[in-house]
Amino acid sequence: MSLIVITPCVITILIYNDKITQNSPVYYKEGVELYNSGDYSKAFYKFLKIKWISPLYPMALYKQAKSAQQLGDYQTAVLKYELFLGKNPDSVFAKTAQYNLAKCCFYLKQYDKAKEKFIELKQRNDYKPSNEDFYLGLIEKAINKEQALNYFRHYLKGVLSGEIEDKSCMIQSADEIYALEPNLSNTDKELLGRVYYVNHKYSKALELFSELPLDSYWDYLVIINHNIGNKVIAKKLIETGIGLYSPISNEDRLHKIYDIYASYLPGVKIRNWTQILKLVQTNSLKSEDYVMYKLAGMLPEDKALLLYKNIVDKYPLSNYAPESLWKIFWKEYKNRNYINALNYAQIHLKNYPNVNSTTRIMFWLSKLQAQLNNYTESEAILTKLASKYPDDYYGLRAEYILNKKTDFWQTNPSCQIVHKPHKNFPVSLSNIDIKDLKLINTIFSLGDYEIWQDADFENKIVESWFEQKKDKKSRSVVLARDMIKEMPIKPPFISAAYKLAYPLHWTDEINIAGKKFHIDPWLIMSLIREESCFNEYAKSPSNALGLMQLMPGTANFIISKYSLNIPSLDELTNPRINLFLGCTYLRYLNDRFNNNELYVIAAYNGGEGSVYKWIKNSNPTDDYDVFVENIPYEETRNYVKKIFRSYHLYKKIYE
Repeated sequence: MSLIVITPCVITILIYNDKITQNSPVYYKEGVELYNSGDYSKAFYKFLKIKWISPLYPMALYKQAKSAQQLGDYQTAVLKYELFLGKNPDSVFAKTAQYNLAKCCFYLKQYDKAKEKFIELKQRNDYKPSNEDFYLGLIEKAINKEQALNYFRHYLKGVLSGEIEDKSCMIQSADEIYALEPNLSNTDKELLGRVYYVNHKYSKALELFSELPLDSYWDYLVIINHNIGNKVIAKKLIETGIGLYSPISNEDRLHKIYDIYASYLPGVKIRNWTQILKLVQTNSLKSEDYVMYKLAGMLPEDKALLLYKNIVDKYPLSNYAPESLWKIFWKEYKNRNYINALNYAQIHLKNYPNVNSTTRIMFWLSKLQAQLNNYTESEAILTKLASKYPDDYYGLRAEYILNKKTDFWQTNPSCQIVHKPHKNFPVSLSNIDIKDLKLINTIFSLGDYEIWQDADFENKIVESWFEQKKDKKSRSVVLARDMIKEMPIKPPFISAAYKLAYPLHWTDEINIAGKKFHIDPWLIMSLIREESCFNEYAKSPSNALGLMQLMPGTANFIISKYSLNIPSLDELTNPRINLFLGCTYLRYLNDRFNNNELYVIAAYNGGEGSVYKWIKNSNPTDDYDVFVENIPYEETRNYVKKIFRSYHLYKKIYE
């Protein structure tokens, strides 16, 4: 049995090591603050103070390397990256560390070493297109021209296909191909033309596409000439080439060309699209379904239905067929032709089981079955709708009907939001090894949220969490929202995913405004989420501003009506002023519509006068579901559904 002798020297070492461990988080946090402020030199020396005995030492090494790289001290960065990788080869930061190491070697003109590191990374990624291709192309261009060209092509094809997210090197790669190969093949011209086109470098794209066969790139030439203002040329290309080249054109670009041509014709919209439809039908051109659908949206209902029926009969696989079938169903339902409506609903669910209009058809089929006294079938549809689509507007409506809850459109102005932001890292939704979790959580607790960009997390919910921590509210919501949409089975409402997609921001201010104006704060929160996604600087194409997307004219009206002391409309991006004016307007609408929140929300988007007209034209026996579905403005109709969907989801997530 060996004994540990506690000598003064040992005690001194233990005290010293304990002090290092205690000071390390302080040094790391200070280093992060300096790094984020751009003072990379001081940040480097703060991270350097963290010694090997500290649990933070691996990340301190990594941050030293990044600081040196930012300073252009690539030699030091290489040493630090190599030291980090030698000790942490399986870290979630290892892939980025090696990529940065390879770039630093490249900047030091250590091309053999850089090439070796880049190729190792490509091997790990099964040689898929990646950013490494760009740097390998730069390395090879002085040695092996063909190999360099292939690397640049591989990179560009990866970006255009969506396999590579980083588009920062697109133009340089295209320019490198131009410089290396003066006699471009048609394949290269097409590749570079597409690169310049998506980057809005229309002059260069036009030059390249003009050298290619017209039958293959006619659609590009039309759109580019239109975009750069050569409308005479664009119109001539359309009129001389549409019969010849539209059958082999890209469908999306052809739709754009029809839109362009409609804007060139001298008549009103309906006449112009009628003329285009006649052109398409006379010459048997492609995308007749698109033209019919566009025209139908401008025609009176009876005439539009003929086109919708034509789309369903002639183009049952068209993207426009499900919505066309819904329009036909809705007409029959409104006219109380329930047997016909039932037939159309059943065809829709059989042929289009998972499209945007599926839940809408299911909901109204349940109502139709109730009208036919088939209550068991009606309840079964509602049950399926509520369970399969719990976060869908119609799924939420189904749940309300099944549970015989209070009015779906009735809010509670007397409630308050309890601020419960989601703080914990969503580890269950990440691919982080449990052994890395303690270190990761420590780093986050010290404010180093930028580090997520370097980690191999591969999850939009995790990315959303990081964006929220960096106060990038809108991007955080969009990432989480899109991830939930992709999930075949939705997570529980209390999960991190929903709390990130439906976060709580400006809670204190919203609670105060809700109490002052007697408006449910959850409704205000929902409206802000849908209007601006919590971006106080949001500006719409129609010049609506701020959190609640107020139009300057609306703001002026409210300021004048209530003699408010708002010196300038420049203040509309001030969150508190925007919230005050927006809630004042909501209170005004509440008074005008006798606290009917459904009408208030419709008026907030579609206008007070429009809602009065819709109320007047509605059938007194109609329920609110019918009123919503009959809103003639598609934007307002969808807006009402989005606001009340958010409202009820917020309450499910947090209450």
